[in-house]
Parts: sequence; C-alpha cells; structure tokens
Amino acid sequence: MINEPTRTREHGTQVTRPANGQERIEAIRSIVTRSQYAKVDGCMIDLFSASAIVKVFDALSEANRVKYQVMKAPAMAKIAFKLVA
Repeated sequence: MINEPTRTREHGTQVTRPANGQERIEAIRSIVTRSQYAKVDGCMIDLFSASAIVKVFDALSEANRVKYQVMKAPAMAKIAFKLVA
C-alpha cells in the first residue's frame, strides 16, 4: 500500500487520506467538480453524498463549520442526510 496523502488508481478513482479538515472538504469538493466517486477517509464517497456534504458545509455558520470539517467523511454524510431530508 502506498502511504501518499493522495493518489490515483489505475481506473481513475482518487484515494485521499486527508491530514486535516480543510483537506477533507477540498477532497469532497473535488468529487463534486470531477463528477466521480473517490475514497476519502477509507470510505467511498459518491457524487450524491459529496454534494450533500458540500451543501451543508456551505450553509453552516463559521463556528459550526469548524466542528463539521474535523469529522470523518462517513459522519459528515450521516449528518448531511439528516439535515437535507
């Protein structure tokens, strides 16, 4: 296994191991801009989940953004789907 922070697999899927919350949000935003799923924090994030996470993140206040972006990607998705629905 390669221990690089970000790498691209042979079939185009990007694998990201973010070191901080800002890198995690940028990795999820790249899923939305590239319209392709990717692995973030060891979990595959699809376009639908990534767009929900980004929409919730953009709507949060600055104090809540800090709390939200330090969560792992699966926890962010779980909260995003509770808030969107």
